[in-house]
This record gives sequence, structure tokens and C-alpha cells, in this order.
Amino acid sequence: MKLVDDLVNFFKGTEADREIIRHDIRDENIKRIFYLSLIGAPASFLHVIFFAISLNSATPFEYKWRISILTIHLVLSTSLIIIGSVIYYSFIRERRNIKLAQICVIIVTSMLMVGGAFISAIDQQVTIAINPFIVSSIVISIVLLIKPLHAVVYYTISYVIFFILMKNAQPNPDILISNQVNGITFTGIGLCMSFIFWRLHLTRYLQHKLIESQKNELVENYNKLKFYSEELKESNTTKDKLISVIAHDLRSPLASLINVTKLLSDDFEIMSNEEIKDIMISLNKETELTYETLNNLLLWSKTQRKKLEPVPESTNLYDLTENTSLTVRSLYKQKAITFTNNIDRNIYTLADTSMILSVIKNLVINSIKFSYKGGNISVNSSFSDNNVIISIQDNGVGIKPEVLEKLFKPDSEYTTNGTQNERGTGLGLQICKEFIELNGGQIWAKSEFGKGSTFFFSLPINQ
Repeated sequence: MKLVDDLVNFFKGTEADREIIRHDIRDENIKRIFYLSLIGAPASFLHVIFFAISLNSATPFEYKWRISILTIHLVLSTSLIIIGSVIYYSFIRERRNIKLAQICVIIVTSMLMVGGAFISAIDQQVTIAINPFIVSSIVISIVLLIKPLHAVVYYTISYVIFFILMKNAQPNPDILISNQVNGITFTGIGLCMSFIFWRLHLTRYLQHKLIESQKNELVENYNKLKFYSEELKESNTTKDKLISVIAHDLRSPLASLINVTKLLSDDFEIMSNEEIKDIMISLNKETELTYETLNNLLLWSKTQRKKLEPVPESTNLYDLTENTSLTVRSLYKQKAITFTNNIDRNIYTLADTSMILSVIKNLVINSIKFSYKGGNISVNSSFSDNNVIISIQDNGVGIKPEVLEKLFKPDSEYTTNGTQNERGTGLGLQICKEFIELNGGQIWAKSEFGKGSTFFFSLPINQ
């Protein structure tokens, strides 16, 4: 049963074989016919030249034979030139017409099937050899990759044509039977060679497909490993940065809170109301800044783990800025800062409200942090194309040019204390950048050291 199955698969082909036959072997045969035309056309034309030499001095009998061969090779060389040109323009240069190229393959195959037997029959006028038939039988097995079942049909038809033509062309019975036997022999050799070359090339294509598949799988696995490696590296960086912030930026304000509460508990009875009020103001300030630090840490860690997705809705930017003003009022009142909201009351953007509120809050707190006592902070609006541009401007310490360049870069860990030694994590601006970009906008800054800074962000207008 296994032998029968193997034979069926050999002649019929598996599904994998059929996929290769439909594409790879089809294209290979077209290319081979093209190269055969490049070699065959000059070779046939050389036959025309050789048979034309001394044609006038030939005997009538030889003249007739030469004319026949000359005519066949002239037609053959012309046909191969035409076929080569058609394949070049329809397939080699641009794959514009594969069907036309396939028709050219069929034409050349038919020419070889008939041509060898026909020329051998004509040659019987002057020789007993059947070289053209032998050559065509071998050439077809080498040049074309023919499915086994089609090869059997092809070689059978080729031999039948040879047998009939030879019977009519060779009057000598002994020579006739010798040529017919030789024809069977070389037909069998050509068929066997066709089978061998077919299986060799089919196996090679299957191996190539397997290698390509394994290569693609390796590349895909490598890309996955690279992605996971980068993700792990980023995760470790995030973890290290988180630990660093907790260890340094949160420990100090918590230590201050502990000292203040201890001072209150130990000396409360001897403190004046004014002293207690100052301590409570300081305590409130430290608590608010610590809360903002914790909030920024939470938001930043979520953005690093890709856990935040914006939920766009119609958002009034004036109202968000007013809410921010109320939230941070105690911070700018402590520095006697004048806060002005100049945003047009009718501006709406399509964005995640909580994210944009966090952005405005972070930028305003940042301006308060670097503003001097009695300074000014204003929030303004303008338009550019279909975007609204919000700017938070202060007249504080400003930013040095070398710091401004790396302000929003992901790997930047720049942070500095404010005008009253306010601490920060350096994460606020990173959060602002990620939130604005998630909502389809951009963020940037302009500053002149010693004269203040302006932070801008753009968002799409909700028409």
C-alpha cells in the first residue's frame, strides 16, 4: 500500500507540491524558456547560415534537403526570437501578463515535441541518424520541469509522431526498425531524466520553502525576544526610578512632616497662635506637595505599564483651568502669586478630561514652584489650524538653554528645587508629554533664563 501511495503522490502530487507547481515551477519554466530562446535562436540561425553555404552547387536531391532544413531552422529561429521578446516584456521586465508567458512555454514545448521527429524524418533522405529527435528528447527533460503524468503524455505523443514520420520517411525496413528502437530508448531515457529532474527540483523548492519558513519563524522569535528584552529593560528602569524617587523625594518631605508634628506635640502648650498657624501652613504645603508627588508617581507608573487609555469627551478648557486654580490656590497664595485665567470660555476640546486636568495642574504647579514671591502666572489660549494652543506663562527663574533642550526627553531625569526649596520628582513634565500625545496633541516650552518660562500644549478643537 505504501508503494501505491508513493506512486500516487509522485504522479498526482501533494497539496504542498501543487502550491509550488502553481507558482515557483511555473515561474521557473517561463524563465528557462526565455534563456532557451536566447541560446536556441542564434543556434538555429547558425544552421541557416551553414546550410545556405554552397547551396547553389548542391545536387538537386541535396538542394531539396538543404532547403527543407534551412526553412525549418529559419522558422525556428524567428519563432524563438518572438517568444523570447514576448516573455521578456510580459514577465521578465514586468510581471504584467503571466498567462501570455505561459502560452509561450506551451508553444516551445509543442515545437520541441514535433520538431525533433520532423527534422529526423527529413534527415532520412541523406542519413540514417535520428540526432534531432535524440537532442529534443534530452533537451526537453533538462530545460523544462514537467509534472510526471504530463511527461508521460508528452513523451508518448512525441514518440508516436516520430514513429509515424519515420515509417513514411525511411524505406529500408532494417534501418526503420533500428531507428524506431533507438527512438523508444531515448524516449525512455528522456522520460526518466524528466522524472529525476522533476523530483530533484520539487524537493529543492520544498526545502527552500521550509528554510524560508524556519527563517521567518526565527526572525519573528528574535523580534519577540528583542521586544520583551526592551520591555524588561524599560520595566527595570521604571522600577529603579520609582525606588529612587520614593527613597529620595518622598523621604525628605515625610521626614519634615514627622519633625513638624513632633514639634507640635512636644511644644504645643508653649507655642503662640501665630507660631502654630505658621507651622500648620508649612505642614499643609508639605502635605499638598507630597500628595502631588504620590499622584504623579501613580500616573507615571501607569503610563509606563501602558495601563492608561484616553476616553475622549467634550472638555471646556476654561473650566478645567478654574478647577486647577481652586485646587492649588493655597500654593500660589503662600507666595503671593497673581494667577490669571485668560482662556476663552467657549473653547472646547475633544480629549480625556482627567488627563488634561492633570496636565494643566502639573504645569501650573511647576510655574508656582519656579516663581518668585509676588510673581505672575497667566494661562492663555490661541488657535492654529484646527487646534487650540494653551500657554502657561510665568515670570520666574526661567530655564537654561541646555536644560530646555532635554526637558521632554524620556531619558531625562532633570529636577531642581524651586524658589522656596520646593522639591519635585522630575516626572510631572514626562506625564504631561505622554498625556498630551495620547490625546493627539503636542507639548513644548520657551524660556529665557532669569525672565520666566512659557509652556505650550496643543489639542484638537471640538467643533
